[in-house]
Amino acid sequence: MPSQDTEDSTKKSASGSSLKRFIRSAATAVVAAGFLGLAVAGVAALHARSAAESLPGAHPPVAVKTLRLEIQPNYSETVRYVGRLEAARQTALAFERPGLVTKVRKDEGDRVVAGDVVATLDTSQLEASRRQLEAQIRELEARMELARLTLERQSKLRKNGWSPEQRLDEAAAALDELSAAIDRVKAQIDSIDIDIEKSQLKAPFDGVIAARSIDEGAVIAAGTPILTVLEAGHRQLRVGLPPYVAAALENTETYQVETRAGPVVARLYASRPDLQSATRTVTALFDVKTGDATPFGEIVTLMIERKIDERGAWVPLVALQEGDRGLWSLLTVDEEDGKPIVRREAAEVLHVDGAHAYVRGTFKPGASVIANGTNRVVPGQRVALLGS
Repeated sequence: MPSQDTEDSTKKSASGSSLKRFIRSAATAVVAAGFLGLAVAGVAALHARSAAESLPGAHPPVAVKTLRLEIQPNYSETVRYVGRLEAARQTALAFERPGLVTKVRKDEGDRVVAGDVVATLDTSQLEASRRQLEAQIRELEARMELARLTLERQSKLRKNGWSPEQRLDEAAAALDELSAAIDRVKAQIDSIDIDIEKSQLKAPFDGVIAARSIDEGAVIAAGTPILTVLEAGHRQLRVGLPPYVAAALENTETYQVETRAGPVVARLYASRPDLQSATRTVTALFDVKTGDATPFGEIVTLMIERKIDERGAWVPLVALQEGDRGLWSLLTVDEEDGKPIVRREAAEVLHVDGAHAYVRGTFKPGASVIANGTNRVVPGQRVALLGS
């Protein structure tokens, strides 16, 4: 059995542990009470401060700027069509007669003036034939002089009765025959002169040589192309248009064409009656006044303005709000109890031009639409108007 001293020691140890636990619990309670007191004091201070400050008043309505919608019966849109600039006149120059090419005076890129001689043919054989015919004329003129003298003598003899009338008629016929022969030879000389003239190839108009096909020394047939000349300073636009667009064009109006050198003015002067099978378009030709800086063959843009008969109004793009399923809406300002309030109206965009859109919708004519800042207001909200 344990001794009495051991039991006393165990009792003393248990009593000390209980005392320590009591002291720790008391300390924890004192700290918790301190924190609770501080919290209560802080809340009381906040309530006192809140009671000392006055509550703010109601927020003023959001100020918005409105735009009054003007309903229009139609709108204009600019449609662009791509076309090609080309020379108004383009000719492949050729001789009307065969021969030997002796000189080609122009090359590709050279400028020519109407009437300039650009190429020549050998005319030595023509000139020899002309000299031969001139000799025939002198021979015929000598014979004609003899026939004239013979006719005079026969006329005198006939008056005196010394010559029969047949001799007089024969002398007159011989004179007429020689006169006709001279005229025939002169006509042949004129024909040779024409061939000599046509042996000089001349530019038909002011232009630029685009191609050279023949050089000196070539023997050519009639109609063989020598040079190709393009008319300078005068260009035309060839463009394919839908039939309904081509039918609405007027040759009394002017149209704008955009080129690399800047905008130029064009005027319709011809429209083909047939429909191109590949593109299903009608070819229209426009007279275009451009400078030399615009090369032949450049791709340009023809702008045609047309009116669309559809009622609507122009609004800024920033005034539109995107809705569900691709729909759009506008925020308008209406009166309710004498105060402006925001309403939502449906809108359909018909055309966009720059920063504005042409729309139709449920809005009324003359409605005041919020022009910008639509993200700051919602339907049903009261607002203040800055102006309209």
